[in-house]
Amino acid sequence: MAKKRTSKARTITKTGTRKNVSTSSRRKGKTLTSNQKLILHLNEALAIENAAVQRLQSRIKQTKIENVKQRLRAHLDDTKRQQDRLKQLISGLGNGQKSVATKDKAQLPIHTLPKSLTNMFGRTMTSAEYELKAAKEDAIVENAEIILYDMLTHLAERMNAANAIAILSESLSEERAMADWIRTNTPDMVAQLWPEIEDSIVTVEGE
Repeated sequence: MAKKRTSKARTITKTGTRKNVSTSSRRKGKTLTSNQKLILHLNEALAIENAAVQRLQSRIKQTKIENVKQRLRAHLDDTKRQQDRLKQLISGLGNGQKSVATKDKAQLPIHTLPKSLTNMFGRTMTSAEYELKAAKEDAIVENAEIILYDMLTHLAERMNAANAIAILSESLSEERAMADWIRTNTPDMVAQLWPEIEDSIVTVEGE
């Protein structure tokens, strides 16, 4: 009985030699066009921006520092424009076919403390310390979005999606500006919040 032949793809190793790689081992998922693949990645970004809008709205209500409130409002406007850009890109890449922009919200990349520490902080933290905690989380979200848009820009370049590159680069620039603002304004934020934190500190004799 004749042996069943397996489709092979030839590839170059790091040393320059050639080796055979089974096509089936490389292609485990559904085959998509470059536009369809890019749409998936853009929908991932949109889900994150959908969640970011909700978070920013909550932060604007929560913060007591006026210049932080103003900057968050400005970045909320940026984020809504980023949502619109992503929706337009998704629609434009559909090539006449209906391409649905997701309405789902992603889970934002904010670290979660162990339960023991969470309980301890919950019993001892002042509102000023909660403000600082929220600012740290803002920085984590913004830096994650910088990586996201940087990767999307490189993907768009590889996929020759020229229209997407400029749009994604604009969003990347906005996210970098927000992350830079958080970093440069941290000393002022701590200075404004320090009196409340200091009042909560118990001085032990002999220290």
